[in-house]
Amino acid sequence: MISIMRKSTDECLLCQANAANKTNSHILPRFISTGFFGAKGAQRRGFAFNGENELSLKPRAVQDSPKENYILCDECEYYFSLLETASAPSLKFWKAKVASGKFKKTNIKSYLKVVEMATPNPVIMRLLVYSMFWRATVSSLEIFQDYVLDPGLTESLRSTLLEFKALTNSDLDANLKARNITMHPYTIITAESYKDETANVLAAINSGNPASLNVDKFGFILFKAEGDISEQVMADFSNAKLNENQIMVVSEHLWEEVMVRRPLEMVAQQARKNLSNPK
Repeated sequence: MISIMRKSTDECLLCQANAANKTNSHILPRFISTGFFGAKGAQRRGFAFNGENELSLKPRAVQDSPKENYILCDECEYYFSLLETASAPSLKFWKAKVASGKFKKTNIKSYLKVVEMATPNPVIMRLLVYSMFWRATVSSLEIFQDYVLDPGLTESLRSTLLEFKALTNSDLDANLKARNITMHPYTIITAESYKDETANVLAAINSGNPASLNVDKFGFILFKAEGDISEQVMADFSNAKLNENQIMVVSEHLWEEVMVRRPLEMVAQQARKNLSNPK
């Protein structure tokens, strides 16, 4: 995606009606995208990678998750905040909710467990996930510049998000009862524990089908349709049905191999490709 300097008078990319006057919109929800910076009170710093120049230049240090100006209006930003507020406790404190009996955890394999979340409403969690993938693909920030979802999927996400737009929790509840959501299966992956919590990554590398986002302690995978899920484990434990609201919890070793090392290897491969074939 070509980087475009947007203005406060430009059209909101979600509603396409109001002026995009909101500044510092987080592309990925802050409540799940800043843990790898380190503990509060200490020096908090991470590094931005996009596969363009990592082998020739020092990675750029960052102290917050990616933010962008003038992509949303105040109303659409607030709508997203409703989704985030409703979903945050379940993602941040899923272990405590399992321990208290509010969430159910099932052992599948030695390296895999599945947590069934009782809250929030499954449609709210689905909308939150849709919003992350949509925000990533419309962003012109450097970290997302090559993250381009299929245009049909991008518009489906936008129109679905807009259909449920609300400015109060009561209006959101009313929309949930009155409207049917377009289904794109998605998977949430996290780990029981981490070798090094500050070694987790923010990565938007694969925008194909399925598309993926690595967001600190969580991985998100989005499929265009249920028929696109080729692996049985994904078919069994993704959220392909309306009322499904579950998280795959993998072992520390599997998380390190798949969700930390593999994205960094993919970034390095892209950087080598770009150095050998400069634009």
